[in-house]
Formats: sequence, C-alpha cells, structure tokens
Amino acid sequence: MSRFSFPDTSPALFKSMYGLATAIVENGKVPAVLRDLIECRVSQINQCSFCLRMHAKSFAEHGGDAAKLTMLPVWRAADGFDDAERAALDWAECLTRIESQERIAQSHHALLAHFEADAISELTCVISTMNAWNRLGIAQHEFA
Repeated sequence: MSRFSFPDTSPALFKSMYGLATAIVENGKVPAVLRDLIECRVSQINQCSFCLRMHAKSFAEHGGDAAKLTMLPVWRAADGFDDAERAALDWAECLTRIESQERIAQSHHALLAHFEADAISELTCVISTMNAWNRLGIAQHEFA
C-alpha cells in the first residue's frame, strides 16, 4: 500500500535524485558490485525491503556472489569479504548509523589503504544517496 508517490507528487525532486544516482553510476570510481553490496547493507540497516530487493537483484546481475548477500548481516565475522569490501562496509555502517566522530575517523583511516580520495568521495555519496532513497521508500510505502 502506498501513502504517496514521490515521482508523481514531486517530479522535479525525483528527477534530481534519479540524476544523482545516475551520475554516481556514470562516475564509476566504485565498482558496480561493491556499490550494490553497500546499497544492500545500508538498506538492511534501514530496514527498507523495497531497496534491498532492488539492489540484491542488481548485485546478482553485476556478478556478485550470492553467498556474500547471505552473509552480509554478519560480514564482520564472515569469510569471503576482502579488506577493501570490509573497509567500505564499515564506512557505510558508520555513516548510516551516525557513529561518533572518533569512530568515523577510524573508519575513514581504514578506507585510505584501499581507495583513492575520489573513490572515497563517491562511496560516501553512494551511502548518503542510498540512505535518502531508503527514507523516501519507507515514507511512501506501508508494508504488511
């Protein structure tokens, strides 16, 4: 059931959000499969089933390993995630949960071993945009 339709009620805002999402993909500093993995994790944390379903499908289409999606909620204790993925997932969790500045600084420091500044900037944009989409999705839809 839908409370309202963001694309229908605010077409200019939807177009801008969609344009940002498209620009992130076109920028291409973060590989598609990692971007999808991050979008899935953020959607899990935010409990947005619509976005989680959409990005899990995209993850599979980009060649992502299904076992990673299964283990994503417990990625810290799971095998199969490389150090760059772990750093990116930690960054996503820190920004989504709005951790302390000290914790965010630690997470950022770990990113520096795996990503250039432009990729960190893009990754940050992926995380913040996904958080915005999650909140829009949750606001629009009632899930039984």
